[in-house]
Parts: sequence; structure tokens; C-alpha cells
Amino acid sequence: MKFDKKSLKFLEKYLNTSSPTGYEHEGQKIWMDYIKPYVDKIEVDHYGTCYGIINPEAEFKVVIEAHADEISWYVNYITDDGLIYVIRNGGSDQTIAPSKVVHIHGENGIVKGVFGWPAIHTRTNQNEPTPKIENIFIDCGATSKKEVEEMGIYVGCMITYPDEFFEMNNRYFVCRALDNRIGGFMIAEVARLLKENKKLLPFGLYITNSVQEEVGLYGADMIADTIKPNIAIVTDVTHDTSTPMIEKKKEGDQKCGDGPVVFFAPSV
Repeated sequence: MKFDKKSLKFLEKYLNTSSPTGYEHEGQKIWMDYIKPYVDKIEVDHYGTCYGIINPEAEFKVVIEAHADEISWYVNYITDDGLIYVIRNGGSDQTIAPSKVVHIHGENGIVKGVFGWPAIHTRTNQNEPTPKIENIFIDCGATSKKEVEEMGIYVGCMITYPDEFFEMNNRYFVCRALDNRIGGFMIAEVARLLKENKKLLPFGLYITNSVQEEVGLYGADMIADTIKPNIAIVTDVTHDTSTPMIEKKKEGDQKCGDGPVVFFAPSV
């Protein structure tokens, strides 16, 4: 893939920065710093949604939008033995959790942990456990609840995966937060290319990076009432349905590398 080096550096830094739902501020700082030279004005609402404006005085308003947050977990319960049970923050998948390394964002900084799971030779066909919210747990090396608390971990702490950006076979970008910081990257690149190519727009363009999408579209709902756009183009990710175990009759026919997917309907 051929990308502007500065743009690719921004994308990598942006993806690698933990910005879970409700705690998007670190990623939003990086995004705003990048688009600042390319827009006339930057605004942030009370939820944390950021938007850069080109032609802020124009009456006709066009929004291009992405969402800034990523899925994560919350600490929900700490056992007397120092194990941590979790609940979702967004659509986190319990089936991929076992053996994953995590970052627990505690009062004293990040603490590493790992989702535990019984070893294969301790399981039998008659007693093959299925990962569920009720039985996945995190071990952070503590042996008591008191020790966990001394590490700065408490109920309500955010938990993210540390997986970082890489390019696979010069063809695919891989990272945990592509949903939907790749959209945030795309709309930021629109701002850059408009500025660098000296394009003049006959309308106001609101380049909008919304928060809290993963738990109910709350940031987009709020900012739509603030901006009151005439037109909105919303970016997000979708599925490559050429991969195994995906039903094209249900999910449609789209493939990585074949270009963008456009959805249209009164309500997607």
C-alpha cells in the first residue's frame, strides 16, 4: 500500500492509543492535533465528540463522521483470591478472551494481566467449557483482593487489549481498534487533501469524530442536535464476507481490496 508517510505515522499512533468508550480523550487529542492545520475551527462538546470545521460561516452544512471509541472491559468483581471478573464496555467478545493479555487501567497506571482458562489437558469432551461473561476471569498476579487494590485496581477500572498496529503482507492493516479509528483516519485525510490541494468548498464541512458509538451511538446523537447538518456521510467498518463461516445471503457480498462498501436505506 502507498500512503503519505506522515499520514501513516498518524494512523499508527492513533490506533495504538487506548480510547475505550467513555474514555476517548487520549485518542481525540491525537486526532485533533493532526487535523488542526487543515481546518478553520475545532470544537469539542461536553461528551468529548470533536469536530473540525471548514467554512464555519456557511449556511449549508455537510457532516462526514466516524466514531472514536473502541470496545473494552470493566472490572466488575474482585475475588478474595485476587481474580478479576469483568463486564463488557461495548461489544467485547468473550470467546476470544481466554489467554489474551490485557492492560488494566488502574489508579497507579497500567497493570498487565491475562485472561485465564483451564489448560486443554484438564478438559474433556464431557466437560468442555464455553467462554462466557460469567466464567472468564483475569489474573494480574495477585493472591488476594487486598493486593489487587494495592496495585490500584478497583471495580470500574477500564481494561483494554495491548495489541498494536502492523501491516500484513503489505496488503492489510491489522490492529485492535480499526473499528472505527480507520474511519477517523479517513475523514482526517479528507481535511488534509482539501487543504493541500487548495480545494474551495461551497458549503460548511464538519469533520466529526463521535464518542460512545459502541454503547448506543450517544455521541453522534448529541452532536447531530448541535450541528444540525443538512447532509451526513457516516463511515464505519463492515465484514469481509469471503471469509469462512459468513453467510453472504445474510451479510451481503463484499471483500477486502474491492473498494468501499456503500449502504443506503431509510435506516441502516
